[in-house]
Amino acid sequence: MTLADHPSPTNAIDVPVLVIGGSLVGLATALFLASHGVKSLSIEKHRGTAIHPRAGYFQLRTMELMREAGIEQQVRAAALALYDADGGLNNVETLAGREIANYIPNINHGVQDVSPARRLFMPQQVLEPIQLKRARELGARFEYSTELARFEQDASGVTATVRDVDSGAERLIRAQYMVACDGNRSPVREKLGIAMKGHGVMSRSVTIYFQADCSKALRGRNLGVIYVTNDKVRGFFRLEKTGLGGFLVVFLAGDCSKPESRWVADTCDEAMAIQIVRDAVGDPKLQVEIKDVDKWRAVAEAAETFQRGRILIAGDAAHTMPPTGGFGGNTGLHDAHNIGWKLALVLQGRASPALVDTYNAERQPAGALAIEQAYNRYVLRSDPELGSEGMHAAVPDMHVEFNRYRSSAVIADAGFVDDGVVDIDPRQSKGLPGTRAPHIELSRHGHTLSTLDLFGRGFVLLAGPDGAAWLDAAQRASGATGIGIHAYRVERGGIVGAQGLIDLHGDFSTPFWTAYGLQPSGATLVRPDGYVAWRQEFHSADAAERLTAALLKVLGREEQPAGALLKAA
Repeated sequence: MTLADHPSPTNAIDVPVLVIGGSLVGLATALFLASHGVKSLSIEKHRGTAIHPRAGYFQLRTMELMREAGIEQQVRAAALALYDADGGLNNVETLAGREIANYIPNINHGVQDVSPARRLFMPQQVLEPIQLKRARELGARFEYSTELARFEQDASGVTATVRDVDSGAERLIRAQYMVACDGNRSPVREKLGIAMKGHGVMSRSVTIYFQADCSKALRGRNLGVIYVTNDKVRGFFRLEKTGLGGFLVVFLAGDCSKPESRWVADTCDEAMAIQIVRDAVGDPKLQVEIKDVDKWRAVAEAAETFQRGRILIAGDAAHTMPPTGGFGGNTGLHDAHNIGWKLALVLQGRASPALVDTYNAERQPAGALAIEQAYNRYVLRSDPELGSEGMHAAVPDMHVEFNRYRSSAVIADAGFVDDGVVDIDPRQSKGLPGTRAPHIELSRHGHTLSTLDLFGRGFVLLAGPDGAAWLDAAQRASGATGIGIHAYRVERGGIVGAQGLIDLHGDFSTPFWTAYGLQPSGATLVRPDGYVAWRQEFHSADAAERLTAALLKVLGREEQPAGALLKAA
């Protein structure tokens, strides 16, 4: 079913997807939709991209998505122009004073076995123009100084009234789906009646953007995030590598032993901001120029659902969390990535609308995990007086970066008993359906690549070295379902005359098939987002039928019998 099957209101502009919000997550949604052939329209009430350096810590999985989008190197170069690579996270009494704790000495230490990407620090206002440029190259449309006035949805789509911020002129837009990336106070979420659940407001905080010579206090240390804990201020610094400026996030200020210190945004003026910076640096005479003071609420809440009918919510509209841990922007970008391929397949008529419903099933638990881990780090690093009651135990950052999905778009192994645990160690996932497919180094025509470089544009079947028959099964399944499958056999390393993909690990460490939980004749079906949809440990005579049935289930087309489709094809 296409948009043309449903008449639009008179004078309405028809678009497949309307994205509300043109900041970090809205841009990513448009970008990932466009990468799958869907040219959305995004509206943003502001006049352009972000002007402040929010969401500055980008994790491994996020950088893998930038790699997939073709902008990884551009993003990395822009980041390194401002910040040193491989910085750490620590906690100090003051910037000039003693160190209290060292959480992460190097954000990229020991990650090379997990990903070809690397974590980095980067201001949001530098990343957003790169996203915007790439999304426009792929055909996405953006309209700034435009806001959503009202909307209605029906069984076949959404009718939105949008307004020009300057002129007040209104017009109608008709879309099959709408994605709301409209922030933590999301008007769309509010109108849909979606409740938020979590820990509520912990503080009314500020972010102070300033210029000051902190180089002497920094003492040449390569620190990406510097928490500050003393009796006058609690929060964290992000400083440019010159040490001459940056921003200070403030959770508590004044007399930190008193509850009212949490409401710093209520009283913070320029003079107070200068004093807070001095108290955090540890220099009472520091010359400080305040560029701006942004006031906001530290909240840890996730929406009870990320979807109502044909409207999806993403980013801060779906989960709002303090910046402790750096999970907020990353989690929103992962929402956008999950949305892109699913909406594309449905809009192209190749999947049932049931596939879109798996967005909530997969991303709502991921958002809930992120807000709990951000809250844990907020309490333990900056505000232990809140107490640990109701606080979830900490899990490693990497478990939050690489999510674990359970939905109808994930097919469990035969006989699999689910442990119900919401997170998983990517080093131990072993290609389990519902986890990100493992990174393994391969060689093709003399060039090294990652298994991850094979994903992102469609379904991929990876077969072991004894699984050549899977290539024919994939061709038959593709013909039966109308869904392209990129099928590869990963050959053993060191084999003379080997062609195609060669496992650089071979039999000498962990070969491809072991990393993916297979035998040499088995195969794995990987979704367009790089997550394992299904696998079969061994090849079997009915491989084509099994693969076809798995693909149909992922697409929400289970009513179509695999055997009959194969015969018809």
